[in-house]
Amino acid sequence: MTTTITTGVLAGTAGGAGLAGLAVAGAVGLGVLGLAALASRGGGRRNRGGRRRGHRRGRRSTVEDDDDWRMQNALELVRAEDVTGCGMRLVCELASQEEEDLVQEELAILALLGPDVKPGEGVLPPGGARGEYLQARSFGGRGGDCGAAFLMCPLNGTQLMDTVMAYLP
Repeated sequence: MTTTITTGVLAGTAGGAGLAGLAVAGAVGLGVLGLAALASRGGGRRNRGGRRRGHRRGRRSTVEDDDDWRMQNALELVRAEDVTGCGMRLVCELASQEEEDLVQEELAILALLGPDVKPGEGVLPPGGARGEYLQARSFGGRGGDCGAAFLMCPLNGTQLMDTVMAYLP
């Protein structure tokens, strides 16, 4: 299944609600991407590390590589719109909660970023937007103060997720 992702929702967010919409553009974009990723996986749930349960290691297909490339590009676009860091704050605050307390859309946002790269695994951490969002996830997961880390975002995690849910179909 191929999923087409556009940034029209981000433009609509910024234009439709003025400054408040612009503030949450990154969070809404992550919600849309998370939902798209969930739909492209057929609704299958991934574990916290990002890998599907029962998925065998091995060579990835060209389709998977293309989907990953498209998702990375879409994530870069979302990051460009995340001028207040609300997307980062949302990821941080979601990661600070217990996984069993999160709803499907929240889990999809976290899974969108893929697995953490831990020191000693012999793999460099990703750069770009994915790397920045992974840092926010890691900070929240370690109990960091997400509000203090993302001061430009005027909303807390609950308010951000409420806004994201209002934009999802």
